[in-house]
Amino acid sequence: APVFAEARYSARLPENNAAGALVLRVRAGNADWGQNARVRYRLGEGRVRGAPLSSYVSVEAETG
Repeated sequence: APVFAEARYSARLPENNAAGALVLRVRAGNADWGQNARVRYRLGEGRVRGAPLSSYVSVEAETG
C-alpha cells in the first residue's frame, strides 16, 4: 500500500486566496514496481458549510 510522507497534513490559507493557488502538496510512495507503484490522489467526500469540498479545492491526481 502507498505510504504518505507525513502521517497527517493540514493547511491554513487566507480568506481571499487566489483561485488556482497552491494550498498544500502531499506525497506518497509505493514500494511496488511499474504500474503497481503508481500512486493517484483524490479528495475524499466531504462538505464545508453545506457545499461539497470539491467546490472549494481540487487535487492534481498524478502529483498530489
